[in-house]
Amino acid sequence: MSAIRKTLEQHVEIPGICFIRKPDGAMRCTLQAGYGGEHRHFYSGELRNGVRTGTSWPRRPGGKQAG
Repeated sequence: MSAIRKTLEQHVEIPGICFIRKPDGAMRCTLQAGYGGEHRHFYSGELRNGVRTGTSWPRRPGGKQAG
């Protein structure tokens, strides 16, 4: 029997990655921690020349990785 461990969303922390959720969806920022500018998810968006264009959204006041 395997135990399924539940982790509440507000306790998720990945050292070295921003990981802040996009307000209207499930995507999370894939940039390194401590960067400046907009949040960005590189593994989404349309495909151009075989590469995803990514999705970005503005920073919001008080936004920080939960921990």
